Amino acid sequence: MVRLRDLSHVRIDRVEYPSAGGTVRGLYYSMEGVQTCVVLCHGYSSSKHNVDPLAFHLAADGYAALAFDFLGHKLGASTGPLREGADLVTNALDACAVARRREGIEHLVIGGHSMGAATAIGAAVANADIEGVIAMATSTGRSRQLTDDTMLSGLRNRTAYVEGADPDSITTAMDRYTDRVGDVAPRPILIIAAQRDALVPPSAVKRLFDDAREPKTFDIVDANHTDCAERSRFVVSRWLRARGFPSAQP
Repeated sequence: MVRLRDLSHVRIDRVEYPSAGGTVRGLYYSMEGVQTCVVLCHGYSSSKHNVDPLAFHLAADGYAALAFDFLGHKLGASTGPLREGADLVTNALDACAVARRREGIEHLVIGGHSMGAATAIGAAVANADIEGVIAMATSTGRSRQLTDDTMLSGLRNRTAYVEGADPDSITTAMDRYTDRVGDVAPRPILIIAAQRDALVPPSAVKRLFDDAREPKTFDIVDANHTDCAERSRFVVSRWLRARGFPSAQP
């Protein structure tokens, strides 16, 4: 017998805010009674659509989620170029401020995929009010590891989707953020690897986990690089509950 889940309690609102000289747009997923919001940051040359399934799942589980498009990422809806790598963290911190002002939100967690995961770490280091971090499919030393011609050409091909900062400056910024993963402690961090990730293999993600300090959790999901966020949804919601972040009841 197929059991259908009632999702009528999930509400999706558009959000828009100024950040780093541009206008960032996103979606806020919630239900009545939410107390915890997870701000979700997408990866390079992508947009919020990559983390939308995770955001919707979290809302159905009683957690609010805010997914937004980084500036300069033209698959998305935000306007204005990404002038430099530091603007990634600015966009994320401004999203956190928007989330904190939503009705009922008392707890703030930030998460991200690939470039967005590195950004989430950087944002948490910059803002002590962020109570937890979820990092999916990212690693340390990305700029030092991008020596393979195939990987480099793949990134450069995708620059058509990004206006502003080039891949080298973005990966350099990512390294600044992931190099400080230990500074997230004593707040909890969940680090997730995708088993079939050809871009950031589990062994590379594990190095990030090794550099993090307790309390930390490592998990591997059956996914490739692109669909890691969507396939991490049950791992993320279990971790939120295990770490005591309160959820609303449908």
